Amino acid sequence: MKILSGYVIAAIWLVTVIVLTGTASSDEGDKGKTLYESRCMICHGIKGDGNGSAAAYLSLNPADFTNPKFWENHNDKQIEDIIVNGKGQMPTFDLTPEELKAVVAYIMQAFKPLNK
Repeated sequence: MKILSGYVIAAIWLVTVIVLTGTASSDEGDKGKTLYESRCMICHGIKGDGNGSAAAYLSLNPADFTNPKFWENHNDKQIEDIIVNGKGQMPTFDLTPEELKAVVAYIMQAFKPLNK
């Protein structure tokens, strides 16, 4: 009986860890999406294609995250650097390290084309 209860406790612990881990990554994805929608979407667009409502008023087109060529020249650290320091007409954004990681993860997950 003690062995069986040990397995039950281990199973409950494992399920708890899986649920909490899934919730944390889901929370990060939600935070990244919220940040993108509130700070990035106006220029980069809802689809990440650089066709946001403010894009028409800029002299240069915002980055198109759906274009594979963008990803040939940018990794997550480079995108973080651009967000923090700005580039061209893109302003700087003051984000916490967690917010920065969340929004970059969202951009990569939502818009980066899959390699075929």
